[in-house]
Formats: sequence, structure tokens, C-alpha cells
Amino acid sequence: MTHISQKTRGIVLQQIKYSDSQIIAHIYTEQFGRQAFMFRRAKSKKSGNSLNFLQPLFLLEIEAQIKDKRQIQRARELRNHPHFNNIPFDITKSSIAIFLAEILSRVLKEEEANAELFNFLYHSVLLLDEEKEHFANFHLLFLYELSKYLGFYPESEFTQNDKYFNIAEGAYTEYHELKFALNKRESQLLTQLSGKGFHQLHEIKLSRMQRQDLLDILLQYYYYHLPEMGKVKSLDILKQIFST
Repeated sequence: MTHISQKTRGIVLQQIKYSDSQIIAHIYTEQFGRQAFMFRRAKSKKSGNSLNFLQPLFLLEIEAQIKDKRQIQRARELRNHPHFNNIPFDITKSSIAIFLAEILSRVLKEEEANAELFNFLYHSVLLLDEEKEHFANFHLLFLYELSKYLGFYPESEFTQNDKYFNIAEGAYTEYHELKFALNKRESQLLTQLSGKGFHQLHEIKLSRMQRQDLLDILLQYYYYHLPEMGKVKSLDILKQIFST
């Protein structure tokens, strides 16, 4: 059995209560992919180990000895860095973080490092925290871009001829009668995300209903390609936040 003691950055996906004194946190790490860590809760707040930073999408620095094939690892040192300035204190941002963390928890299963994916996640989370005004559509663009790393990124562009997005093929087509083709209005909504980076969030203009419809389209796309991901429980809360 291989023993590796190494520092790594990590992104919190979820935490589960294991006992009154212990929790298991699922963390996507830079060096080891997805890992589950056991942590012991502090008996008192004065001990300084309340583990309050094991919240969805919080960024960590971890020193751990990873043992191959061990299902639950133990961290030697753990700290929250860098600290968020806005996500924990903004109800919309924190709801987006909870939703995206649940998505990631359901779709990221590999216990192998993926530097490109980790960097996308890490810097996207920092951008969500830093963005001052134009973050209402952040989760939509995030899901669109995440599909690139999951293997079903849209392959073509909306054109005058190819105006119906085929969910099964991940491409626009001229045939609207196909079983998995979106209608023209839905396809036009989806194409608003095409070619956009997070620095262009202000260019995505959506009404409240369009935002909700586009989220449903993206989840339909995910459910088709990742049927095992199951229903996203935090979806209703996110929709409620954006409906007020």
C-alpha cells in the first residue's frame, strides 16, 4: 500500500454527519481527485476546530497522507484559504454555491488528478466570490462550460440552417422533429452561452423566466448524458431564490 504525504488544494463538495463527533467531507483535490476525509468536531467553540469552513465550494489547503484504496482519508492539516469575501454573506451567491456543489458532488467521481478541471473549478469559484453585479447567470455558464470537461460540450453553433439543438448529439441541426431536439426558442436560449467567458457575464441578457427555462434545458442535457446523477435536491431552493 502506497503512503503519500503531500499538500494539495481542495474544493469542498459536501459534508455528511458520521456521528455526533465526526463528519465526512467529500473534497475535490488538485493532487488526488475526489477524496473523502474524516474530521472530528471540536467539543467546544473555544478549541478553534469548529470546521465551519467545510461548506459547499469553500477552498482549502490540505496536508494529508493518502492511502491507496482507502475509502476515507485523514488530513494532517487543514485550513480555509483563500477566504471568501462574499459567498457566505450573499444569499444568492451562497444558493448558487450549494447548487453547484451538489452538481459537482454527483458528477465528479474520479479519484485521479485532473489539473485542467481543477483549475477551471478553482478559478470559477473565485470569480463567483469576486463578481460584484453580474452573477445571476453564473450557474448557467458554469454548467455549460463544465460539460466540456465531462465530455459532452456542444460541438457546433446556432446558424440560420442549424437552429435546433440536439441534446443527444450535443450539436445544432436543421431537423426539429428529432426526438431529442430542442425547439427554436429553447435552442436560441442555449446559444446565448456559446463562446462566452465569465468576464462576459454582463452580456448574457435573460429575464427571470428565461433564466429558469435555460436552467431546465441545461439540466435536461446533463440528465441525458449523465442519467446516474439523479435529481438535484437544491434546485427548488435555487429557483425560489431567483423567483423573489
